[in-house]
Amino acid sequence: MMKEQKNYNLIGDFTSYKRIFDEGHTFCVFDTETTGLKAQDERVIELGAVKFDKNGLIGQFGTLIDPQKRIPQKITEITGIRDCMVSGKPTASKAIPDFLEFSKDCILIAHNAPFDLRFVNCELARLGLPPLQNPAIDMLRFARWAYPTFAHWNQPFLAEQLGIEIQSAHRAYDDARVCMEIFLKTLGCKKFK
Repeated sequence: MMKEQKNYNLIGDFTSYKRIFDEGHTFCVFDTETTGLKAQDERVIELGAVKFDKNGLIGQFGTLIDPQKRIPQKITEITGIRDCMVSGKPTASKAIPDFLEFSKDCILIAHNAPFDLRFVNCELARLGLPPLQNPAIDMLRFARWAYPTFAHWNQPFLAEQLGIEIQSAHRAYDDARVCMEIFLKTLGCKKFK
């Protein structure tokens, strides 16, 4: 059984995010789609990411991943990802190292970051590689702090409240793009003025 990393190097001081951004650090917002909810038993089937800094978009990453197991019907209904779409795609042994290279030296951001970090770290453990060492930001926790009066903090609700268009919900690249836009708009909220 794999030992799970619990803190995921999360940056907990929300008030520091604007300073970190203004200093010119590079960020990588990422999202995973998976075959289920338990990282130790399930697999990543899609990984999408956008890399940016205060000057704008630097790059994008996206790949379907062959989980080498069947995708449950419930997951297909949520994501639209079917077995035939991942057949012949790279496995985690190729896709995860490619993501590591893309996100190297970046501060990672994800909505409900522990979920996505746990899945990537479990894939890394299966490959005999160490867990992610990047500092990380949990956009869900950041949003709860920045918008305490909102009724919900799930990504679709935040996008609607902040006027951000969702093009393909529950597809990793678009979820990462939306999360990036939420992060940028949140940096401009009244708590930072």
